[in-house]
Amino acid sequence: MNVRFMASYKHPKHQKIEIITSFLDESLALDYIQDFEKTGRFNSIIIEDDLGQQWNVKEFKKLLHKTEGQVKNISVLFDASYNKHSRESGLGWIIEYDKGQETYTERENRVISGLASNNEAEYASLYYALKHAIELSEGNQQLLEVSGDSLVVINQMSGEWPCYDQNLVYWIEKVESLLSDRGYKAAYRHITRKGNKKADKLSNQALQDEKIKSKKQRND
Repeated sequence: MNVRFMASYKHPKHQKIEIITSFLDESLALDYIQDFEKTGRFNSIIIEDDLGQQWNVKEFKKLLHKTEGQVKNISVLFDASYNKHSRESGLGWIIEYDKGQETYTERENRVISGLASNNEAEYASLYYALKHAIELSEGNQQLLEVSGDSLVVINQMSGEWPCYDQNLVYWIEKVESLLSDRGYKAAYRHITRKGNKKADKLSNQALQDEKIKSKKQRND
């Protein structure tokens, strides 16, 4: 989770001003709060996360204690492969997250049938990847960082491009409902095919009936 501060600042010689900071990782928040409080010049400190949720300092400290050890900082990579003859779609995704002091990576793929296009397969992969990510978070609502190499999916989900294909509209609404019903949001980022080759490999393995489901702790 990323947070920012909103506070009133009283200079010893000048009028009070309102300050809004840039976003930073929640792990640094307490250091800033302690420094703000040490000066004695900051009042009415409000902490806001990237979902728009707000807390005062006391509430925020309780929140950090409550969510300690929960899954945070989730990032999602997704991709899909499509066989137009069999109408089978291979879906693949990679989810990275922090839990406690550790970072984990989960990889998974699956096959589904009956979709009409590669674009629809990409949307299906996004949906199942987000569903998995939300399940991992166990109700710890947060902004999910999502990356993929499909310009259609990324630009339509981020609102940059309109969508007129009703098959795709179905998946857009399905994804948006999944997020909103659980209280999550997603930030979408386009990456190159080269940058998404691991998720692409998973999707192709799915079409080859090679089932992948793994969890690995990252060793820095």
